Amino acid sequence: MKKICVIPVLLLLILTFSAKGGSCIEDCFDYQYTRQDLTMTFGWDSIKAFEGKGADNYLLEKRWPTVNTVLTPEEEKAQFGTNGLKQAQRQYLSFHFDDSTMRMFVYFRIVHAAGERKVCGWRAELNPPMPKEYLDPNFPEEKKEGMDWQLLIHWVYPSDTRGAGILVNSYNDKIRDQDIWVWFPSLRKSRRLTPANGDDAVAGSDATFAETMLLRLTDEKFQIIGETRYRGLIPVDYYEGLYLADKYGPGTKEYVEFVRNMSQPVDCWVLRAKSVQGGYADWYDTRIMFIDKEWGGICGWEIYNPKGKMMKTNYWPNRRSSDYNGEPRIAWCNLAEVLNFEDRGFTYAIAPQTNFGAPVPETWFTLRELKRSIPTVSIPYMAILPPKKLAPLEDLYSPEVLRARKEFFPERITSFPNPTSIIGMDKF
Repeated sequence: MKKICVIPVLLLLILTFSAKGGSCIEDCFDYQYTRQDLTMTFGWDSIKAFEGKGADNYLLEKRWPTVNTVLTPEEEKAQFGTNGLKQAQRQYLSFHFDDSTMRMFVYFRIVHAAGERKVCGWRAELNPPMPKEYLDPNFPEEKKEGMDWQLLIHWVYPSDTRGAGILVNSYNDKIRDQDIWVWFPSLRKSRRLTPANGDDAVAGSDATFAETMLLRLTDEKFQIIGETRYRGLIPVDYYEGLYLADKYGPGTKEYVEFVRNMSQPVDCWVLRAKSVQGGYADWYDTRIMFIDKEWGGICGWEIYNPKGKMMKTNYWPNRRSSDYNGEPRIAWCNLAEVLNFEDRGFTYAIAPQTNFGAPVPETWFTLRELKRSIPTVSIPYMAILPPKKLAPLEDLYSPEVLRARKEFFPERITSFPNPTSIIGMDKF
């Protein structure tokens, strides 16, 4: 493996806090690469290093001294030029890829003390454009019409899960529960999940249905508590993602460390999200979110219980990549990591073969498709189609990021052998 010099990261600096509510936010967050203690190592190394710092490192108020900041919407707008709700709205549209289609082949590596499990499958989404007025929490739910987004996953590995699937139909009217169906081929039965299952694990991983699919804007209350720099950008275009999966294997230690090392800092809002009782988020109390100021994507988050103790973290760096039509867009995920401090384990979700804008038929989002027999790992009709052309690098990355990127990719990769085949399975 090629040796790479890790970019030095400034960890936690001395924080100063004024007694005047809200007046110290800029001081508290005016430093680079805040809270990177969970974003530069692999799996157990991250957990053990974090645990070694003592009990205070788990506490919300110790990690985020401004967490109890209370600002009126007017004060928030005056200080930041925006507010937490607007940034949460941007993040929601970005997270659900509003007005786009998506095809993905995703790998899950799930590790706990009892052992390790690897799962992978095909995923597709259809995301009609949402009327912007629907993002206003005060807009009457009963007046919202149509579909928010649709999602299908066919699990194909290992053999004991092959053919199992998930189908989600999420409506703009959030009073109407999402239709979430799970298909078990061995039982020849489908099961409809209910809102009470929002904290259920996706494919047995440390990621929940709420975090990955179900959270609604009305499930949390948002407040900006600061600004920071966060290593939340992976400057890897489509074919380079395939190259890394083929070279290192998705979810391996070598793969994760390479991607982490090349991650670049972006300016982020720090949001406090308080859960609302009765929503999909009511299994935790507080979420600290890092929102990319420029593109609106979420780069990561931390989740705390009612006593202010950390339960888990999600490192969710964004990729800026070429879509199917060669347009620049925010994408994921060359790397997504969940560290679970309650059950003590971690999960990696790796999906370098992800593309947006390729055709996705509406007929895929039906119970008939969910129950389709899947005899092999390969599903040719769901093949991930590569971009028809590549966006100029200058449209994807700033000059600063382009200079940093050259250390890892001196020349841009513009093609790959058999790009519609499954890449990286042999090393997974």
